Amino acid sequence: MMTETTWQTHAAALAATIAQEVNLSEAWRAAFEQTPRHRFVPDVAEDQAYEDASIVIKTIHIGGFDWPVSSSTRPSLMAYMLEALQLQEGMTVLEIGTGTGYNAALLCNRLGDDALVASVDLDAELVDAARARLDALGLHPTLTALDGRNTTTLGQTFDRIIATAGARRIPPAWGSQLNEDGRLVADVGGGTCPRIATLTRQPNGDLRGRLHTRPGWFMPMRPNAAHPHEHPGISPTPIDQDHAIETTTLTALQDLAENEGLAFAINWYMQPEMITDLPADSGHGPGSLITFTDGSWVETTKTSTRYSGPNPHLNDLAQLATAWRELGKPGSDDLRLTVTPDGAHTLSAYGYECLWQND
Repeated sequence: MMTETTWQTHAAALAATIAQEVNLSEAWRAAFEQTPRHRFVPDVAEDQAYEDASIVIKTIHIGGFDWPVSSSTRPSLMAYMLEALQLQEGMTVLEIGTGTGYNAALLCNRLGDDALVASVDLDAELVDAARARLDALGLHPTLTALDGRNTTTLGQTFDRIIATAGARRIPPAWGSQLNEDGRLVADVGGGTCPRIATLTRQPNGDLRGRLHTRPGWFMPMRPNAAHPHEHPGISPTPIDQDHAIETTTLTALQDLAENEGLAFAINWYMQPEMITDLPADSGHGPGSLITFTDGSWVETTKTSTRYSGPNPHLNDLAQLATAWRELGKPGSDDLRLTVTPDGAHTLSAYGYECLWQND
């Protein structure tokens, strides 16, 4: 069992590792050094708890597979998002996705006042376990079991919100619970090409900000704590690669694998099931494979495009890729995002705007 001196040595080493990747302020470095991560992941070896790696803490067994539904986030990613919050003393903060409780502990140690920190999670079992771990350390933030997409029942607003669960779009409740000039940091876009976004609440209630090239890869927000999937009623149809059509005319997508900005745009607007890079030794690569839940798919390389299924969205993909090229091939960090109180999302790059309206 780790002694007080031993875990502090490990925590200091972890903070030093994080600082090699993230521009870590002294305040956040101290928070990482003061927070015993091994107390929040008791099922792993204590020294492994201080590796810069995500640790899955809960799975749900469905369809013969153990689906991960919660984890302790990679500390360097957490530090990146915490720094992006631009948190200052005396500010209130809401965390979406309590998980183990480790991030709530970091927030408490950073602010020095547990009353300023609130955290919610869909899974009441996780909330109860996190509360017990935090209590044992003398930390008492406000923890609540509820759907993180609708947090208005908390009955208060916050200066900062950080979402540690993947969100395809920003729920309107998050904007309504930010104070004016409040800041939101979240992993948006969902699917296989999410990106971290930093947004600030404007006087008219809009959220405005930018996307970063760094993805969060958080597990998706889901409506049912007993089910691992974002859309429990949708089961993807297996793709059929035996009846593919090949063409050399769809050139707009042929460098998709080399352009993360285009991949993000396709993921954002088309919401495919998955976008996968094909390595050079795959038999078809290098290139990319885009699959959709109805079993449709498009495989694109430097020389050709193959596709199959009831609706492979060829025209939509070509139009989107053409518009992206005409814009000058923006990367995701060139994109700006505005979210209005009614849930409309506007992406802009170099003055060009596209509207995406939430369902």
